[in-house]
Amino acid sequence: MKNKKVFLTGEKSVGKSFCINEIIKECQLSTCGFQTLPFYEQGIRKGFYLHAFVDVEENNQRFSIQHDTYNEVIPGIFDTFGTEILRKSRQLPAHVLILDEIGRLEKDEQLFLSELKKSIAEKRDIFGVLKKCEIQYIQEIKMRDDVVILDFDKLSYQDIKASAKRIWEDRS
Repeated sequence: MKNKKVFLTGEKSVGKSFCINEIIKECQLSTCGFQTLPFYEQGIRKGFYLHAFVDVEENNQRFSIQHDTYNEVIPGIFDTFGTEILRKSRQLPAHVLILDEIGRLEKDEQLFLSELKKSIAEKRDIFGVLKKCEIQYIQEIKMRDDVVILDFDKLSYQDIKASAKRIWEDRS
């Protein structure tokens, strides 16, 4: 069975995570890993949290605080909770590892980044989102021979969804 390590990239708000969610549902993928979701208070986005697709004691941990012009990272969440998610995910070999929104916010979380590199090397099937930014670990992921990058800045949503769907339907 061929390995599948597929990452979507593109500018903000083009539907990368939405596309992943549609493919997971339509292809009935068994998942592990995490999804990044907005955190709201009184209908106003106040940051983001990690939602684990593995069994964890305290799911949905907030990792950022939204300010007018930037997101403030809550230190240690990726190194603790994110690392726990990745370690538990590696124990589920038949599941697709979801890595939603790999970007700048985890750049100072060295335990998480180490576990992320191990997970990408060891997991057979990965479906994720890479932020468009010039950060070394993101560039290293993009340069891997076993990674396919589908870029929303070069292809339409429909073309990317169709390509991704073909990849995940052809899992034998």
